[in-house]
Amino acid sequence: MRLSFNTLKYLVILAFAVLFLGVYISSDSVAVPAAASSGGAPTGRTGAPGESSCTSCHSQTSQTGQFGILAPSNYVPGQTYTIEVRNTTADTSRLSWGFSLTALTAANANAGTFANINTFTRIRTGGGRNYMTQTTDGTFIGQTGGSAWTFNWTAPASNVGPVTFYAAGLHADDDGGTDGDQTYTATALMQPGTAVVIHHGFADFDGDGKADLSIFRPSTGIWYMNRSASGFAAMQWGIDTDLLTPADFDGDDKTDLAVWREGPAETAAFYILESATNTVRISRFGQTGDDPSLVGDWDGDGKADPAVFRNSVGSGESYFYYRGSAANPSESITYLRWGQSGDRAVRGDYDGDGTQDAAVYRPSNGTWYIRQSSSSAARFDYWGVPSDTFVNADFDGDSKTDLAVYRSGVWWIKQSSNGQTMHIYWGLNTDKPVPADYDADGKTDAAIYRNGVWYIRNSGNGSLRVENFGLGTDEAVPNAFVH
Repeated sequence: MRLSFNTLKYLVILAFAVLFLGVYISSDSVAVPAAASSGGAPTGRTGAPGESSCTSCHSQTSQTGQFGILAPSNYVPGQTYTIEVRNTTADTSRLSWGFSLTALTAANANAGTFANINTFTRIRTGGGRNYMTQTTDGTFIGQTGGSAWTFNWTAPASNVGPVTFYAAGLHADDDGGTDGDQTYTATALMQPGTAVVIHHGFADFDGDGKADLSIFRPSTGIWYMNRSASGFAAMQWGIDTDLLTPADFDGDDKTDLAVWREGPAETAAFYILESATNTVRISRFGQTGDDPSLVGDWDGDGKADPAVFRNSVGSGESYFYYRGSAANPSESITYLRWGQSGDRAVRGDYDGDGTQDAAVYRPSNGTWYIRQSSSSAARFDYWGVPSDTFVNADFDGDSKTDLAVYRSGVWWIKQSSNGQTMHIYWGLNTDKPVPADYDADGKTDAAIYRNGVWYIRNSGNGSLRVENFGLGTDEAVPNAFVH
């Protein structure tokens, strides 16, 4: 049937009349008809405990398709997730689509909040519960093969135990009647989880969750750090030709001083001063021409690992190499074939599982190629142009690295939490981007370094911070992983 305004209006009026004659009409039940004119299923039709499903209004015929809910298996309190409801069928007589979904705790109470991300869904409330359903546009009238709706769900602010999504779906024949339709129900369970701690290693030298203003002076090899919790510190570590690779190599949640010194194979090495024990570690790794900015937690044990990206010569494949610290007493090297000649490695954890992903940007076609460590699945995306400066980091606080570039003073960020673009106008074309979390709100802040002056835009409250620290010839440490 056609999920049209007139049909829904008739059903709502009929239901209203029955309720008026037989039962006391609460304020909730009166509110439902007023919202029906924008399209969408009536409330209380998801098949959840105490509810009916689409069969309350539509006669059921033999099912020829599938209906399901795609949701993560775990949630972290307060985090936002994208949920998808999907219909699929090879039955070409199905020409109109609908759904209704709610999220409940084990005690059948509302769990979390919904948010629309396009014009195909809307939020409804009835009987003390919140629902997500389709709009008139979201019925996709005349479309064959199925339909899909995506929207955001923000988890409760605290652990409420398991959360179950209940949904009912409709595969209608769009003939104007209530017979000949197919109804479905589905559920998805999300268990409470713990927040993934991603050891970015941007510049938190005292472990308070805030990035510190810090610079490396090539002329002397001295690091200067204005630590937000522990005050000023200075340490000589490295020489002027070294590349900065600061990260948490010992797992104490503090950034370690570290540099990579190029050379032939078996000579090139990472020189690391581990903060937990103040001991020196030398890891011979890589060779001249490698990109050592890929250091990070590649094996998920909470410690950064030595790593390099080696671009291929000619038409061959490129490689990521890392030496894992988890269950690796022989210090063996793992390699991943990913990329081709001319690609640029782009450091990050793009799937939010706490480990680094092999990822490259291909200037020849403007495409990001990401190998997600959680599933080994390939992801392709388009963002930026070859002349951009790449500032990929977690700007929206969902524990996933966002695709982000800096261009002529503008930050162009594709948020992984909702797929939407965020623009931040901050800086000049000649500035050095120094993205990091300076206010400890779990989100990377847009910041730039200009001739010894730091300009920081705090994401927590939007306040601006300007501080003098360093010289124009110094290297800003949070710029180490920016290319």
